[in-house]
Amino acid sequence: MCIVFVEYRINASFRLPYLEWSERLRDDFPQVELYEGTDQPGLFVELWSGLSDDQYRFMRSVRTRKDEYAAEPGVWDETDPERWAPLEQWVPGGCAKIHIWQFQKVK
Repeated sequence: MCIVFVEYRINASFRLPYLEWSERLRDDFPQVELYEGTDQPGLFVELWSGLSDDQYRFMRSVRTRKDEYAAEPGVWDETDPERWAPLEQWVPGGCAKIHIWQFQKVK
């Protein structure tokens, strides 16, 4: 198990739709916590706990569209645009500006 940080900036004009989306995300995934920068409004960090390595790799690939999982359906795809609008449409610079890191506990 690990902790995953997801960091991105949301375009100010999309703040309200993003916050509505993030509320549904947190309802569906209770293991995620969402934070906004106090010194940098619009800068958001998601903190995910309890993900397996495979879950982390799947999330990273779907959200950043960088590897073999990118074509598989997931909550960040456009398969249900009413419910899960793609995050990258609200992030200036799109997928390239969604940063995802996995951290393991130091033993």
